[in-house]
Formats: sequence, structure tokens, C-alpha cells
Amino acid sequence: MANRIGICRALHAYHHYAFWRTFFSELGWEVVLSEPTSRSIIETGVRLSPAELCLPATAFLGHVATLKDKVDALFLPRIVCTKVAGGRFFGCPKAIALPDLTRAVFDDLPAIIEPILDRQIRTEKESFRAALSGTSRRADFARAFARAGQAAAAAIPRTREFGSPVHMFGDAADGRISAGSGVKIGVVGHSYLLFDPGLSLGVLNKVKDAGAQPVVVFPTEAEVERESKRETTLSWYYELDLLAASRRLLEIEKVDGLLLVASFACGTGAVTNELIQRAAVHRHHVPTILLLLDEHTGEAGLVTRVESFIDLLKMRRQ
Repeated sequence: MANRIGICRALHAYHHYAFWRTFFSELGWEVVLSEPTSRSIIETGVRLSPAELCLPATAFLGHVATLKDKVDALFLPRIVCTKVAGGRFFGCPKAIALPDLTRAVFDDLPAIIEPILDRQIRTEKESFRAALSGTSRRADFARAFARAGQAAAAAIPRTREFGSPVHMFGDAADGRISAGSGVKIGVVGHSYLLFDPGLSLGVLNKVKDAGAQPVVVFPTEAEVERESKRETTLSWYYELDLLAASRRLLEIEKVDGLLLVASFACGTGAVTNELIQRAAVHRHHVPTILLLLDEHTGEAGLVTRVESFIDLLKMRRQ
């Protein structure tokens, strides 16, 4: 029987799970994905986490708790630095430290597969090869890595078609949000927030239920590269996605309003959302609202804020 490797349905899995699943499956591992985020997982993460963690990182520890006794190894990538158009861009500082935090929090962990993805030091392929150096799963490495790259490339158009990345998880529902009608609201936030109903409380559906059309875009590689070259760009890779997405929503989609979804205690988000709001309000004259999510966020309050924002946009249209 194949060894079982656990992958948390959290954080960067919403970007890279197609690659990770294919890579380990090709090497003969049985990939075990944690269950969708539940209230129980969040509460477990809260008990385990230091106070400084954001909601997604807190939930990540809850996912680790549900997985660690069911698998022979845990996949904990450390995403440090990548290159875009020749520039260096870094991952979330808290996410970079998650492998260390996981080891500090749990006493009884299985083996950990931890590729250190730092393009300042080595390529992604070299990082994955180094992470497997202590295992016997190396014979077909080149083929597994190539097929994982193909799977990741194939997932991108499907994500754009569905308007959601959750198809990668093989769920019965693909996560698609129907177009809806009424005012167009551009929704900007990391995929691991927007498309995890346990964290976002289904905010996209709530926008639609309130009589508006939620619009989420997934920037192309060219759009991200252009964003990386701007004078006002940031040094965090995953924030480039948000900046590029908001630019397209404002300049091409011509949305009536912007709904920014972020987690409380997200340091990178505080900077990114400020830049987006300034551009939206002062340059494009588009109203914005910022929803900060944490473990205490209540569904009723979220609905009230969304409905009030949509009412304001409808009045503004008249």
C-alpha cells in the first residue's frame, strides 16, 4: 500500500494543489486532502495559535491537527521567494514560518516533506528534489515534476472558466458562482479566503443574494508581470495578484464598487488594500468597502454590511 501524504486544504493549496497532487501521485504517494474548513477546525486552530496569526494561518493549524494522525507524512512547503519579470517577490511572512510553527505547536508529527521554494537559492525543481532526498520516492522524479507542471497549467483555464479554483480539490461542486444581475461588484481577496466558505462565510453568494453581480477575476501572467514593474509595486508575490485583479476590475470590467476581503492581522493585506482603495476612490471614483475576517466574524453582521453597500451603489446609479 502506498504511503499517505497529507496536504492541508488551506492557504497556498488554493493556488498550487493541482501541481502538488499530481506530483506526489506520480511518485506513488496516496494524497490525503484535509476536509473543508469547518467551525471545529477553526476553533482547534484558535486554541493552538499565537494571538498574532491571521485567520487563514490559524485555520491551517486546525487542518494539520485533523491530518497528522491519518498520514505517514505531511507536506509543508515553505514559499519564500519567486521571480517575476526578473524581480524578486516574497511570500507571506507568516506563511513562510508555518513549517517552524507547526513543529513548535505539535509534539507528535509524522515525517515532514518541506521544499524550501526560494528562487534566490535554487529552482523549484531543485527545491522539490532536495525535499525528497531523505525518502525513497525519487526514481521517477523528472517525469513526476513534468506531469505536475502540465496539471498546473491545465488548471489555470479551468479556474477562469469556473470562476473558482476549488475544482482542483475534486469536490462534487466546482464552486462556480452564477453571474447574477444588478450592480457589478468587483470582489478582491486571496483565493484561500474567497473560496473557503468556512472562512469567508460564503461572501460571494451573499453578494448575489443581496441583488448584485459579484465579479472575481484571475489575472494573467502578463498582467502580473506588468504589475511587478510599476513604481508603486509591492515586494510580496501573492499581493501582485490582488493589485492586478483590482486594476482589471476598475479599468476593464468597469465595476460599480469594490469589495475587499481580507483577514484581520494580515500585515501585507493592510498595505495592499490601502493602495487599491486609493486607486479606486481617487482615480476611478469607485466606492469600496473592506471586510476584515477573523474567528469572531458573525454572519449577520457580514450580511448587513454587504446589503448596505449594495443599497448605496444602487442609489448612486439612479
